Amino acid sequence: MKNIQISLDDDILVEIDRIISTTDLSFPEIVRDAVSQWLKNKEIRKFEEEWIEKLKMNPDNPEDAEKWLPLQHWSDNESW
Repeated sequence: MKNIQISLDDDILVEIDRIISTTDLSFPEIVRDAVSQWLKNKEIRKFEEEWIEKLKMNPDNPEDAEKWLPLQHWSDNESW
């Protein structure tokens, strides 16, 4: 792991200190988790944007969806 130095707004630091006082998490753990979640969300947004662009270039044909309807089986008794 590499040490880095960052600057944060006072209100963010107050909120992080509040969380630290109520959990077993450390400041670095909270920051690592936040950055990790941000990176995951960024990847998800990128995937969604690419998917939307591909759908715009090649939209789904509603008639194709109709072909699958007879194969669907819905039951309240099934457990997932």
